[in-house]
Amino acid sequence: MIQDEKDTLQQFPTATRYELQLILNKPFAEVEGQEKITYWNNEDVALEEIYLRMFPNNAGDLMVVSELQIAGKESPINVDFENTALRVDLPTALQPGESTILDLAYTVQIPTDFGGNYGLFSYIDGLLALDQVYAIIPVYDDEGWNVEVSPPNGDMIYTDPAFFTVTIQSPVELVIASSGVMVDEEEKDGIKTQTVVAGPVRDFYLAASVKYATVSEQIGETLVTSYYPEGYKEGGEYVLEVGVNALKTYNDRLGTYPYTELDLVGTPMDAGGMEYSGIVAMGIQYYDPDVVFSGLPAFTYLESIVAHEVAHEWFFNIIMDDQIDEPWIDEGMAQFLTSLYYEDTYGPSAASSYRESWYSRWNRVDSKLMPIGLPVRDYTEAEYGAIIYGRAPLFIQSLHDDIGEEVFSEFLHTLFVEYEWSILTTGEFRSLAEEVCNCDLQEDFETWVYSQ
Repeated sequence: MIQDEKDTLQQFPTATRYELQLILNKPFAEVEGQEKITYWNNEDVALEEIYLRMFPNNAGDLMVVSELQIAGKESPINVDFENTALRVDLPTALQPGESTILDLAYTVQIPTDFGGNYGLFSYIDGLLALDQVYAIIPVYDDEGWNVEVSPPNGDMIYTDPAFFTVTIQSPVELVIASSGVMVDEEEKDGIKTQTVVAGPVRDFYLAASVKYATVSEQIGETLVTSYYPEGYKEGGEYVLEVGVNALKTYNDRLGTYPYTELDLVGTPMDAGGMEYSGIVAMGIQYYDPDVVFSGLPAFTYLESIVAHEVAHEWFFNIIMDDQIDEPWIDEGMAQFLTSLYYEDTYGPSAASSYRESWYSRWNRVDSKLMPIGLPVRDYTEAEYGAIIYGRAPLFIQSLHDDIGEEVFSEFLHTLFVEYEWSILTTGEFRSLAEEVCNCDLQEDFETWVYSQ
């Protein structure tokens, strides 16, 4: 954490602690993992069970838990929700304020194609991308455990802030980019063992390759590093430039990025990019300046992707929302913040030009007047992209225009201060906006957000 955020650590005495041990061996067909979780019941009700999401199994039965212990005692292994969640039945109810320790041993098969997860979890062309390669505890709220079979569209992480200590064993030549910071490294007989710590974070991610080269720039207390495969130097340097400028914009517009490192990594994926805590990934197909997509240079797409994914460090990581039930918040805000990046970097006309892409997205469903506040499952694939990435930022822009630049700027800063490391709902978003603008936004939310 940067100096001004170190006191933040005292806010989380009972946050979940994950201790992971990951073994990455050639030919990178499988990850061997061990996981120790210290979990406190921070709810006001006793818990009979704890759920852990097994996200690799959204793409097939890739993750197999071979051993489970509760407080040092063997426990049956029960999986639910089409094998995408581990249900831990506690021997006695865990009372509010009490803690327990879970120990898991597991293996995860690594796909060699895009499969059912856009290639976010894969080993392709010598690039290893390990998206959620462990079991993670979701949010418990008034609905109970937020666990379900994930819809095919949208993001899946919905977690409270947690802390990770991750030991990674791998061949010495493997270059690793990950959430958090490395605090120790040892080498022996061609094998290196790195220890990485991260927190408070919403998840942990790593990408690795013997092909990765890096370029870095220091911004304040944060070291920004771009990881790119050999042969993509121009793309890697451009990603760093965009990432640095985006970081500056969001630091000024919202509040300072809390970590001492921000990693930007290129990986194979059937998507533009993906956000994680302290690290973002971009599709490597956009790193070649000579490639054209839909009549536009690859770097045109790459710039907006990087700025968008970096914006998620504020909306998803620092401020979380229910990405399954209320996806408009983090995706709409990431899109809107990207427009501010263009405005600060190039001027108002560039921002206006970027905003036209929101209309283009919305037009894919003929500018359908569909509420932006629906859960992911209520949209078709076409509707999800058009409404959540197109109409949602248009609503936020409309709100900005209605209450004015100065008041909206105050709203952004207040949002960061009041909901840092918390979970933001649609109701809270509206309530704070009305408080800051001293106005009634019922009509705005009925027009754009709510289901009629």
